[in-house]
Amino acid sequence: MKLVHKLTLALAGGMFTVLVVNGYFRVQREVKTLHADRAQDHAVLGRTLATAVAATWRSGNPTEAMRVIDEADVRARNGTRVRWMDGGPLQTPNVEAATLGAMVSGEAITRVVPRRSGDMRFTDVPVDVNGERIGVIELSEPLASEQRAVRSIVVDTVGMTLALTVVSVVLSMALGVWLVGRPIDALSNKARRIGQGDLSGLVHLESNDELALLAGEMNAMCGHLQETNDRLSRETAARIQALEQLRHADRLTTVGKLASGVAHELGTPLNVVSARASMIASGETSEAEAREYAKVIADASRRMTNIIKQLLTFARRNPATKAPCDLDKTARDTLDLLRPLAAKKRVELRLQSDAGGTSLTLSVDAGGVQQVLTNLIVNAVQAMPQGGAVDVDLGHARAQAPGAQTSASYVCIRVRDHGDGIAEDHLAHIFEPFYTTKDVGEGTGLGLSVTHGIIQDHGGFIDVATTAGQGTTFSVYLPEVDT
Repeated sequence: MKLVHKLTLALAGGMFTVLVVNGYFRVQREVKTLHADRAQDHAVLGRTLATAVAATWRSGNPTEAMRVIDEADVRARNGTRVRWMDGGPLQTPNVEAATLGAMVSGEAITRVVPRRSGDMRFTDVPVDVNGERIGVIELSEPLASEQRAVRSIVVDTVGMTLALTVVSVVLSMALGVWLVGRPIDALSNKARRIGQGDLSGLVHLESNDELALLAGEMNAMCGHLQETNDRLSRETAARIQALEQLRHADRLTTVGKLASGVAHELGTPLNVVSARASMIASGETSEAEAREYAKVIADASRRMTNIIKQLLTFARRNPATKAPCDLDKTARDTLDLLRPLAAKKRVELRLQSDAGGTSLTLSVDAGGVQQVLTNLIVNAVQAMPQGGAVDVDLGHARAQAPGAQTSASYVCIRVRDHGDGIAEDHLAHIFEPFYTTKDVGEGTGLGLSVTHGIIQDHGGFIDVATTAGQGTTFSVYLPEVDT
C-alpha cells in the first residue's frame, strides 16, 4: 500500500471515528433535550389548566371549569388529548391509585406508556381547591412525532458524518498526492536512476519541507558520487597504464634474456648465407650450383626473418584485447620462441595436450597468455641450472577458485620443472612485485607478479605446488566461459 493511501486511510479513519462518537453523543443529547422539552410543555400546559380550573372551581362554577378542560382538549395540537379525572374512584387504567395517592405535593407526574398502536406520554397534574384534591388533569400525546424528529436527527447526523468523512478523504488524497505522492515519486525515480548509474539530472521540489531537504541531499550526493567516479576513472586509467608499462617492461626483460639464445640461433644461418654468397660472388660455381646456393640463402633468410618476427611480436606493446585464441597453437609458438634460450641452458621443452579432441579455443588476450607462458617457462628453465626438461601440459579441468563456493570448468595450463623447488618461506611472497630470490641480473621480480595480474584480468587463478628437490608446478586456470 502506498504512503498516500496509508495517510488517507489513517486520517479518514480518525475523522470518521471522531464524527461517529460525536454524532452518537450529539443524538443522545438532542433526543434527551427533545423529550425533556415536550415533557416540560406538557407540565406547563397542565399546570396552567390546573390553575384555571381551580380558580373557576373556587368561584362556585364546576361546570365552567369542565368547559375549560373541554376547550383545551379541542384546541390541543400534535394529537394531544386533555381529560379530567375525579379524585374519587379511578375512571381510567392509565393512572394507578398509588400514583394518585402520591401526588401529595401537587407536582405533575409524566410517564411513557408502551402500547401496540404506539407509545404514549401521559402527564397527570393534580388540582387542589382549598387544600382538597378535587381531581386530576391528564394530558396524553402519541410519541410518533417525537420519534419522527429523532429519526430526522439521526439521519442528519449520519449524513453530516458521511459528508465530512468523504470531504476529508478527498482532501487527504488530494493533499497527499500533491504534498507527498509527487515528491516521493520524483525521489524514487531519482534513486532508481542512481542505482542504474545515471547521476545526471537534479530533483527540483517546489515545497520547503523535509522532502525538499531530502531532494537537496540527494542532489548533493549525486554531485559527490560523480566527482568520485571521475576520480576513480582517472585513477583506474592511470593504474591500467602503469600495469601495461609494467608488463611491457617485463616483456622487454624477457627479450633481453632471449637475446643470447637468439644470437646463437641467428649465427648459423648467417654463416651459411655468408659462405654461399661468397662462393657465388667468386664466380667459381656453376649455374646450377649458383641456383642451389641461392635457394639455401633464401631458406636461411626466411628462418632468420621468422626468428626476428617472433621476437618483435613478443616485444611489441599491443593493447590488451580479448579475441578467440587457439591455446594449443599459442603454446607451440611460445615454445618455439624459447627453445634457443632453453637449448643454451641444456633444457628440453616438451608440450603435451590432453584436451581429448575438444577445442582449446578461448576468448583471451593472446599476447597476455603468451607472456604468462613465457614468464613461467623462463622461470622453470632458470630453476634447473644443471639442465633437464620442462613439461607444458594443456587440458580441461574442474577446479574451485579461492573464495568460491562451488567448482567450475576451466582450461588448465601446467608448467612443471624438475629443479630444487621453492622454499616455504618464499612461497607466500612469490607473486609480490619486485620480490625475487635470483642473483642480481637474473631477474627483476616482476615476472610472477605480472603473470598473476594477467590471469586475474581473465577471471582465472594460479596455483603453485612445490616439493623440495623434485621441482615446482604452476597451474594456470582460465574459465571456459568468458568473464
